[in-house]
Amino acid sequence: MNFADNWERVFVVITFLTLGEAQIIGGIVPNLIAFGLFLGAIGYFASTGKMAEMFGWKRK
Repeated sequence: MNFADNWERVFVVITFLTLGEAQIIGGIVPNLIAFGLFLGAIGYFASTGKMAEMFGWKRK
């Protein structure tokens, strides 16, 4: 067993502890959907407001 094997075991244990008991449907998926909507809203307002004018994205 070498150094990489030890870190692989640590990674597997941490992954199991964080995702092993998580409810995929009730926890992770809705959070990813909400995060995507959040990023979409930021992108929308960034591309239509003052930031778009600053970067020269706004159509004249």
